[in-house]
Amino acid sequence: MKIVKIASVVLFLSVLYACGSGAEKQEEGAVEESSVNVNVDKLNLENLVAEIEKREKAFKENKTLNDNKGVELMEAYVAYAMRFGNRENADEYLFKAGEIAMGENLTVEAIRHLTRLYDEYPKYEKRAYGLFLLGFVQENYAKNLDEAKRIYELFLTEFPTHEMADDARASIENLGKSPEEIIREFERKDSLAKVNQNAA
Repeated sequence: MKIVKIASVVLFLSVLYACGSGAEKQEEGAVEESSVNVNVDKLNLENLVAEIEKREKAFKENKTLNDNKGVELMEAYVAYAMRFGNRENADEYLFKAGEIAMGENLTVEAIRHLTRLYDEYPKYEKRAYGLFLLGFVQENYAKNLDEAKRIYELFLTEFPTHEMADDARASIENLGKSPEEIIREFERKDSLAKVNQNAA
């Protein structure tokens, strides 16, 4: 049932951050100007924080799926993390940027943000969850099963007692299997468990 929980989380993130999947991908490190003509790359700390708050509000109020509000918010988060990486909230903004990238199906950006989160913020409270999401993106978005397995194994090495550890083990066990194969395997295990329970 852990797989169902993972699928539910991803579905929730996709719905939460879905603002249309037609957004163009940017070059690495580039932050394009938003539709409101604010170049977040050049804002000072105070103005960038105000811009993030404005974009967060617009994103939450957004009702149109073909809008760029999610991408614009992600750009502001990334600009903050790039320019003010040692400041409070830089790690949280990078995590949120990774979540939005997942919801927008921006695989390269999701991998970039979640990798940077893991590499640069060892004390971040959601670091383990970010690492798990990185494995999930490699598995389900990039279809890079070898890298996904490596990341899930790294997760289990570093966070063996984390609440997502069982999910990481299940993900390794089910890498490359179709949903139908996974369901059949669950049904088989459930049937064996019932037989063993009746025999006891």
